Amino acid sequence: MTQTLRSVAMDRDPIDPTGTRTFLVERYWPGIDEATARTVVWSLEREARAMTAEGIPVEHIGSILMPADQVVFSLIAAATESVVRHVNERARMPLDRIAAAIALPAGLRDEHARRIDQ
Repeated sequence: MTQTLRSVAMDRDPIDPTGTRTFLVERYWPGIDEATARTVVWSLEREARAMTAEGIPVEHIGSILMPADQVVFSLIAAATESVVRHVNERARMPLDRIAAAIALPAGLRDEHARRIDQ
């Protein structure tokens, strides 16, 4: 039996059943190094936990440092872009752009193959 895979249109922001969306935060950050990035990411996580405890759900999913390009990308789960902006402000992190994103988990290829085989 073949199962049809659903896709989300590129012009819509995917929202999970809890109302949470995933956002990519882009930061061009001249002079950023790994030690500084680790410190500020810890601050971002701390502020996300504090906001969640205050009743504003937000989660730092993870960040990537690209030292040669002087760029830090972060994935943040929150209900709105304004929440993402606020958690970054509280963590005193610069940002250049916030964009809705679709996080694709590891193992997606294996899951896709299982669905096709069903």
